[in-house]
Amino acid sequence: MRPAHIVLIILFAAFVISGCENKQDTESLPSPNSMKEKTSQYKSEETKQDVKSSGINLEQQTQKTGDEKIPDVRQNRMIIKTGTMKLEVEKFEDAESKLNESVKKLGGYVSNSTSNQYASGKKYGSLTLKVPADKFDALIGEVSGFGKVMSQNIQASDITEEYVDLEARLKTQKELEERLIKLLNDKASKLAEVIEVEEKLASVRQKIESIEGRMKLLKSQSDLSTLTVSVYEPSMLDTSSGGGFFYELWQAVKKGLKGFTNVLAASITILIAIIPIVVFVLFIVWLIRKIFFRKKAKTV
Repeated sequence: MRPAHIVLIILFAAFVISGCENKQDTESLPSPNSMKEKTSQYKSEETKQDVKSSGINLEQQTQKTGDEKIPDVRQNRMIIKTGTMKLEVEKFEDAESKLNESVKKLGGYVSNSTSNQYASGKKYGSLTLKVPADKFDALIGEVSGFGKVMSQNIQASDITEEYVDLEARLKTQKELEERLIKLLNDKASKLAEVIEVEEKLASVRQKIESIEGRMKLLKSQSDLSTLTVSVYEPSMLDTSSGGGFFYELWQAVKKGLKGFTNVLAASITILIAIIPIVVFVLFIVWLIRKIFFRKKAKTV
C-alpha cells in the first residue's frame, strides 16, 4: 500500500472518532428549560440559606468588623458628674436669686426648684442646677460662697466603656440591617421568605432604636452635670417642727393655756349644770327638817 493511501485512512479514522465524541457531548447537555428550573431551585435554596444564616453567624461576622475599628477614647473620656450640697443662708430669697444668676452665667439652667416655710417663719427649699460638665467645679466654688456649707457629696461615673460598647453594637446592627435589606431586594422571591426577612429586619431596627436612645441619654448626662442644693435659713435650735427653742417654748405655753382654759370652761359648765340640783336638794332637806321640828314641838 502506498504511503498516500495510509495517510488518507488515518485522517478518515480520526474524523469518524471526533464526530462520535461531539455527538455524545451534545446528548449530555441539558435542555434550556431544565437549566432554568435548576437555576430557580438553586436561587430559592440560596435565599433560605441566607435568611437562616443572617442571624448569629452574620452578627458574629459584623461584630468582628466593628471590634476592629473601635476608636481610642482614652484621651476623651465620658464622665457623669452629680452632687448634692446642704447650704445654710441668712435669707432664702437672696440665696435663690444668686444661685439662678450663677447657673445662667455658667451656661446652665435650673431644672427644678421648691420652697417651703416652717411654722416659725423660717424658709427652706432646694434647687437642681444643671451646667456643662467643664463648668461643674466652678459652680461648686460659687455655691459654696453663698452661705455655710453643712454637707457636700460629689459623685463621678465613667461611662466611656459603655458608650464605646454601644457604638460597636450599633455598627453591628446597622451592617446587619444593610445585609437584610439587600437580601430582601435581591434574593427573596417567595412570600414566606419576604415575611421572614422583614421580621428579622424589624427586630434589628428595634435594637438600633434602643441603642441610639441609650447613647443619647448617656451623651446628655455626660454633657451636663447636676448639682442639687438644699437651702435653709438658720434657727437658734432646730426642732422637729423646724422652729427655734423660744418658738417651741411659746408653743408649749400656748398649749398649756389652752388646756387650762378648756378645763376651766368644763368646770364652769358642770357647776352651772348642778346648781339647780343642789338648790332642789337643799330645799328638800330644809322642808324635812322644818316638818320634823314642828312635830317635835307639838309633842313637848
